[in-house]
Amino acid sequence: MRELRPVLRLRGEGGGLCAALGRSGRGAAVTSLRTNLFVVALALAFLGNVMVYSATSAEGGAEYGAYSLATRFAHLGIGIIAFFVTRGIRYTAWRRIAAPLYAGVFLSLVLVLFVGREISGARRWIDVGPLQVQPAEFAKLAAVVLLASVVSRARPGSGLPWRAIGAVGVLFALVLVEPDFGTSVVISAGAAGVLWASESKTRDLLLAGSGALVLLVGAMLAAPYRRERFLTFLDPLSVCDGSGYQICQSMNAIREGSYLGAGPGAGGVPVPEMHTDMIFALVGEELGLLGMFAVIGAFGFFVVSAYLIALNAPTVLGRCLAAGLATMFAVQVVFNIGATMSVVPLAGMTLPFVSYGGSSVLVCFAAVGILYRISEDSEVARVARRAPSGERRGSAHPDRRRRDGGTRDPRAVRGG
Repeated sequence: MRELRPVLRLRGEGGGLCAALGRSGRGAAVTSLRTNLFVVALALAFLGNVMVYSATSAEGGAEYGAYSLATRFAHLGIGIIAFFVTRGIRYTAWRRIAAPLYAGVFLSLVLVLFVGREISGARRWIDVGPLQVQPAEFAKLAAVVLLASVVSRARPGSGLPWRAIGAVGVLFALVLVEPDFGTSVVISAGAAGVLWASESKTRDLLLAGSGALVLLVGAMLAAPYRRERFLTFLDPLSVCDGSGYQICQSMNAIREGSYLGAGPGAGGVPVPEMHTDMIFALVGEELGLLGMFAVIGAFGFFVVSAYLIALNAPTVLGRCLAAGLATMFAVQVVFNIGATMSVVPLAGMTLPFVSYGGSSVLVCFAAVGILYRISEDSEVARVARRAPSGERRGSAHPDRRRRDGGTRDPRAVRGG
């Protein structure tokens, strides 16, 4: 005869695990943190819809603007679906997904070099029916997932996983050949974030970081157009009629916006690539200095929240995944916003969630879903550790289905 028993804190009065978490002030704060992370990402994406419509309307008229806006809403819908898909995957399952994800991205990066659409001298997009897919965007996610999966299995204080780093280097090289130097930098930043959060030797990390920095500088100076970008960054005002035209126009647009901006749709300064790489200049022109501060503050909250999720992760895998994604976002935001104000060299990076681009929006929201799930599973693990021993092991109400007479570990509920 079996004895029916209550599971304390999980099925008691108050509605189950979520209620148990809600009774903890820290649990409520963590829940609010990840919820706000998604809300901020969504708000930035809706701001991007407005800015893209304004930019494309100015470039090609109202009809082109309406088409671009409809496409952006479709991108946003796909991105939200990607968020819920990755949120539904236990973060520990990314170990199994890492290899097939890497293989798919690798093949697509090779394929795009031969059959990709060439725009402005670069082959970065593959036509899939009515859609254009940019494999380099998925390479950022694949690099972080693969490297995090490998380093999380290494013993503390062990050397660097050179085979995995080499695999990431292959992605870096394929993206650089397209050419897409900006995305290559983001891939390197994501990998650096993973290694920083790992338990590898500090000496090895410093040596690898120094080598990667030399490699990036060499790659920047090797190509004539990238070298010209760097020289333009040093003194853009002297070449405003030539290579510095884009940066000069960007700074003019920000200056025209003043404190409060001209208003949505009222921008008039033409800036090349306004709807993609230079969209923050449009934010400055139409929303002014206050709008710029608001966007920078939103991204600051987003990045800090992602790093807090990394710090609170219960496992090395969760910490490395979150840190890699957080660093990826941080570097991309700094380089995009900095380039529009000539603070850093122009690298051709989009502004996450805001710039036009379906692949970028999809990958960004997928990354938010991974961060959200890491935070959820971390909270479950934290509650399991804080539970009294009687509740964890069922001393008062043993589980007679288990040989040791204990209860099922609450962490098994969500895989924290």
